[in-house]
Amino acid sequence: MISVSSVFRFFLLSLALVASSACGYHRLDRQQRGAAWAKPGETLRLARFRNLSSRLGLEDRFTKALENRVVAASPWRLVAQGEPSRWVLQGTLESYSSRPIGLTLGNDRMKASAGSASRVEVAVVASVELLDGQTGAVVLSRRGLTFSNQYRVDQNFASFDSLELQVVESLADDFAESFLTQLLEGTD
Repeated sequence: MISVSSVFRFFLLSLALVASSACGYHRLDRQQRGAAWAKPGETLRLARFRNLSSRLGLEDRFTKALENRVVAASPWRLVAQGEPSRWVLQGTLESYSSRPIGLTLGNDRMKASAGSASRVEVAVVASVELLDGQTGAVVLSRRGLTFSNQYRVDQNFASFDSLELQVVESLADDFAESFLTQLLEGTD
């Protein structure tokens, strides 16, 4: 038979184990790193993304998003274009696509109505390289990184044009966060 005191001891032991465990959240710029390029205080120059896609201005959004993430959550000190740096990060936007993935059918009043898009998927493919700023050697290369997301469209596909800037900024931020996390953790 189980006594009340043994149940109480088990409860206290369980409570102590839960209280001693960590929540798992750590800032990227304050945790220990395994990657040789993630040393605090070193300089990083962020080259402007090259844009090979058909979407004009995409490179500005992705460069700015990565710049914001580097400043907010990395061990590096960001330097301006043309200044010497220990590391250089450069990227290429290879493609941009948007396509309707959900359709609403036309209404009864207009028999010839073909319907309109209710959801749109936007995808961007990018490649990024980390270069040694002293030798120019490629230290890390990530090719064909694909980022996509789905967005609800009101009324018709034409309304997507007004949301496209917000969609691109959201994708750019997702890209910057994901890539920077991989880079700082030194994962392949």
